[in-house]
Amino acid sequence: MEVHHSHHPGYLKKWSEYFLEFLMLFIAVTLGFFAENYREHQIIQHKMEENYQALSENLRQDSISLQRLLEDNVQEREGILSLLDLLYLFQDKKIGTDSVKSGMLKIQRLPSYQTLFMDNSTFKNMQSSGMLGYVADKEFRKGLSFYYEVIFKKLIDNNVLYDQDGKNFYTEQFQVILPPANRELDSIIGSNTNLARSFKSNSQLSEPYRSVRDNKKFILNHPFSKNLIENPKTLFYVEAFYQRFLVYNYLLITIQEENRKLALMLHNIK
Repeated sequence: MEVHHSHHPGYLKKWSEYFLEFLMLFIAVTLGFFAENYREHQIIQHKMEENYQALSENLRQDSISLQRLLEDNVQEREGILSLLDLLYLFQDKKIGTDSVKSGMLKIQRLPSYQTLFMDNSTFKNMQSSGMLGYVADKEFRKGLSFYYEVIFKKLIDNNVLYDQDGKNFYTEQFQVILPPANRELDSIIGSNTNLARSFKSNSQLSEPYRSVRDNKKFILNHPFSKNLIENPKTLFYVEAFYQRFLVYNYLLITIQEENRKLALMLHNIK
């Protein structure tokens, strides 16, 4: 009698052997699928950690810039309010031109229409690469969209308006530009930099020839300043620019609040 072995060409496999081979193949494919899925999940998680780290740095830099601007705006607000008070008193004939000049001499700063720059590069990269969809926290994802799509665009519009109004105010409406107590150029020239050394080597003046206060007196005693103070329209120009300043300052405060919320949510996620 001839015995058929599994390797014999005429041998027929049993159903159990077919099932076992199918099961082994299914397990191999399934394990491969899970391994690939796990690998992709690890890659995505690593990318999300990098994105969260970059977002955290972006928010931190925004916070620093916001704090600096808002601190500067406190002194600038005091300055323009003092100017408005002087102009109102003058228009009410309670003080004269000389008193206005004396009061303006004490003003440290007026709004310099500095604008905020926000870095949205990380959010844009997440958005374009589809990584934004992997943000599991719905509130955080909603906050990101509001911060970078709504507030960011509003900031850009207000930056343009504030910059235009500021230039128009100081070049056409209120041309009495008082030198600040701490000039940025003075600090650059006084620092130990290549630019400073180059400037000093080409300059015949080692020190300012008169103080900032004396410069202010010179500007305020110019006939042009007297005409500007006595012009009734000046009060309205200053009032209008002050309103623009307030609107922009309120926007900065709103951005600061949203920045803190996002930073806190991101900290809890990480």
